[in-house]
This record gives sequence, C-alpha cells and structure tokens, in this order.
Amino acid sequence: MRILIPDVLTDEMIDRLLAAPGQMNRGDKWNRRPIPELVEIISEHAPVDPTGDSYWRVETRAKGHPPHYDGCQLDKSPNHMPWCSWSAVSLLTPPAEFTGGEFKFHDPEEVHRDDLYKSLLVYSSGAKNDPQLHEATPHQDGDRTVLLMFMSTK
Repeated sequence: MRILIPDVLTDEMIDRLLAAPGQMNRGDKWNRRPIPELVEIISEHAPVDPTGDSYWRVETRAKGHPPHYDGCQLDKSPNHMPWCSWSAVSLLTPPAEFTGGEFKFHDPEEVHRDDLYKSLLVYSSGAKNDPQLHEATPHQDGDRTVLLMFMSTK
C-alpha cells in the first residue's frame, strides 16, 4: 500500500520537528507534538501502532539511501527492524533549497519530491504486508531534511 496524504504539516509543526533531536525517538517521545496528530492522520489509512520498537526521527542525509525495504531484507527475510510494518516520510525542507533527493518506489516505479513537502507518504513496509521497495536519491546544493516514521501494526 502507498498513499500520499497532501498538505498535512503546518509551518509550526515543521519548526517543532526541526528542533527535535535527530536520534531514534521511542516510547514517550511519540507524545511530542506534532507526532500524535500525525499518527492520528496515518491511522485513518493504516493500522499503525507507535509503541514498542516503533520510532521516528528527523534526518538529513546527503548520500540518500539505496533501494531497500524498511521491515525486511531484499529477499524478505528478517532485517534489523522485523517489527516494522508501516512507514511514513515527510519532506520538511522546501524543495527549492536543494537539488536531487527524490523518494522513489520500485515495482511499479513512483517518484516523489516536491509533493512530499508538508505531506505524509505512508507505505507498507513489513515482510508480510506487501513491503514497498524504495530509495532516497542523493541530494546536493543544500540540505534535505525529512521526518521518518517506522511503526509496527495493531
């Protein structure tokens, strides 16, 4: 499953997220605004459970990420996050502030960049719920900062 939920984040939400630490935020960190509001929106489309090993983080990574599944290896065997059944990403940086940095699904191909700004892209990521192979291409000429959410299922 893949669903783009447009224009979800406000400027105030983005400012709060950009001020958050970059580490894995688990446990009571799911209560830090605006995360509960975003989880509620995601829950309208997917049976997510932001407890246990689930985490969110704000990331700036110029080299991107090669093709992968979040909740399993490429052969769908367990990886370091076998509990991850659902993922979400949102672009927090205006797309005019960097080049590159596309979010690409494979099979079938689907490319997101500008439409990720202030939106949530939710997708299935576990070995048993049609994981979506994806990558983030490298970016240049500025910073590309995203919110990443990795959640188990109810």
